Amino acid sequence: MDAAWFEPLRPLCKDACVAAGSAYPVEVALFYVARWCQKTGGEPTPDIRALGEREVREIAERVVRNLAEDGERVTRLVEGDAETLTELRRVLLTSLRARGEPAAADRADEALQKVAEVLLIGTPPAGAAAALRKGPVGPGNEFVFTSPFLNWARTVAKNLAMDEHRREARARTPRLPGSKRGTPPIDGARLRAARDALPSLVEAIRDLPPVQQKVMVASLCRADLDEVVRERLHQIAPDLFPDPADRSLASDRDIAEHLGTTPRLVTANRSVARRRLSRDPRWALLLDFLLPHRSTRQGRRGE
Repeated sequence: MDAAWFEPLRPLCKDACVAAGSAYPVEVALFYVARWCQKTGGEPTPDIRALGEREVREIAERVVRNLAEDGERVTRLVEGDAETLTELRRVLLTSLRARGEPAAADRADEALQKVAEVLLIGTPPAGAAAALRKGPVGPGNEFVFTSPFLNWARTVAKNLAMDEHRREARARTPRLPGSKRGTPPIDGARLRAARDALPSLVEAIRDLPPVQQKVMVASLCRADLDEVVRERLHQIAPDLFPDPADRSLASDRDIAEHLGTTPRLVTANRSVARRRLSRDPRWALLLDFLLPHRSTRQGRRGE
């Protein structure tokens, strides 16, 4: 990527930082403004002039303002600060109850997990300057501080609740004769291909970011995983899976204590890692077998 494309944004970001007395370096604001331009323009190297200088200047001012208000909060959430997570869940729960959401507690937990996933796959303020030097890039749903964080998080919760209501409505809709739900049965060839892909899955887990790698390894060491699979993982990678007889990790709460984090961040990191790994259909099939998806509601009952 041509890193020079975003340099014309630097003076706008510098002006916004100086005017606001920002504690963050100009490069941090520049990263998020550049990401906004990429997302808005739909291109890795968008035409800044087409976006309009006035609008981009306003975006820079908003980014700087929201960084001052929410940068530390986002950092604490990424680091798994329990108090900040609890406070965010309270805000989401209050918002959903005000909307009359009948399953507000469940939706709040789901929204908290979704917010954590977005933040974990995105770029926190501490990493923004380094990410800018490599060339700004990130996921399409990355939070880039163009809106106040809590407003954005409430919108995530609202959209998840609306999506759930749509799914429930579709489930109540009578099906036409002969229509089918679900996926076709897995045949023997696909199962054999998935089995043969286990060593490459383990190597892909090695290549995950450190926190995601630790969560995936710990998840694959859970006591409820088949003993034969645990032994096979130990044979493939004894450094990652050293003791197949160790059954101390019986739940996500155990994993969280083992890793020094929280059960919700265990769930969020595992979800992000699974998305990365599931780009290979063989690995996706293996993970569906080894780690059936667990909902946040299951998590509250002991995950």
